[in-house]
Amino acid sequence: MTTHLPSLLISIPDGVIDLGWGHPSPRLHPTDALAAAAQSVLGTQSAVPLQYGAVQGFGPLLESLAAWLSSQESYAGAVAPESLFLTAGASAAIDLATTLCSTAGDTVIVEEPTYYLIGQIFIDHGLNVVGVPTDADGLDTGALADLLESAESPRPKLLYTIPTYQNPNGSVLPLERRRHLVQLAQRHGFTIIADEVYQLLHYGTLPPPPMAMLDDSPDGCVVSLGSFSKILSPGLRLGWVHANPCIIRRFVDSGVAASGGGLSHFAATLAHAMLDSGSLQANVDTLRRVYGQRHDDVANLLRAELPDTVQFTPPGGGYFYWLAFRDGIDTDALLTAARESGVSYRPGTAFSASGGFTDALRISISLYETDELAEGIRRLATALRAHGTR
Repeated sequence: MTTHLPSLLISIPDGVIDLGWGHPSPRLHPTDALAAAAQSVLGTQSAVPLQYGAVQGFGPLLESLAAWLSSQESYAGAVAPESLFLTAGASAAIDLATTLCSTAGDTVIVEEPTYYLIGQIFIDHGLNVVGVPTDADGLDTGALADLLESAESPRPKLLYTIPTYQNPNGSVLPLERRRHLVQLAQRHGFTIIADEVYQLLHYGTLPPPPMAMLDDSPDGCVVSLGSFSKILSPGLRLGWVHANPCIIRRFVDSGVAASGGGLSHFAATLAHAMLDSGSLQANVDTLRRVYGQRHDDVANLLRAELPDTVQFTPPGGGYFYWLAFRDGIDTDALLTAARESGVSYRPGTAFSASGGFTDALRISISLYETDELAEGIRRLATALRAHGTR
């Protein structure tokens, strides 16, 4: 039987280097280690990995993950197993958090720019999406405070932020702003959904700790999200919520968790085996080394190929570079010339609910090797020259 249905999310035309995809390189999947983990969890003939899982998540992984996160420099503190809930990846966690913390007609605040696929989740829930500006240091909490104090602005139930190596602009929210944001959430009664899937992918200076580490409110106001998609494999569909135990209880009591048991239970047994053997830490070390080198190489390539054309700040972690063009070039219009030159990217307008950032674009360092990234950037420079002559 043949099928024309796709097997993977990614789709790139032949001959095109598509810098828009934030997917890991195929060679970086730890297939041998995962095969060994699968043999480990199934080789004992135990039924545990094939049964319905515990509602909060596979207990041994909750404990080993808490201990491992507590040992990570970018967490800067102890994480208790009781403050974790295992999820079917970050997107599913955002959807569940939205279900638990809002109702149709409520308002959610997002950054401008923000992750380009997040808006549809909030629209699916019937929420009113309101943007607040960012700058080189991420979410402008001063502008947010002004918005929250305005009598004309609707009261938000949620705020979605990517505080560490923001997607798309790569910014890192400073510790002072993180504390200010938590204070605003406590004062105005909204829940922060902190999408922190790049927290462990730092290539130099450490970022501040996750937002949940700063939440000192009695019942909690922060839902921090982590994901094995960025540090192990996106196909596992496995992540975690890190929050005050009062918030964790709401996730545990959710209908989907109670009905289905632990989310991504089999994947959780594999992740635990990877942690237990040390393979997960080894994989993270490899990712930091490989991505870190690409991160530095891309900065040098951009300076060499587009020295007078774009402004950018090396993010220091994560997957993405955000390029702002000095001459007001419309990156939506440029995309046609880029594809004709054999390269593609995500234009800035994709990351804005208001159609802003027409002079910006996002490229990813995660999918391609350095030589392919170099060729893609050269093609982008060629497209800019061709676009300028039209």
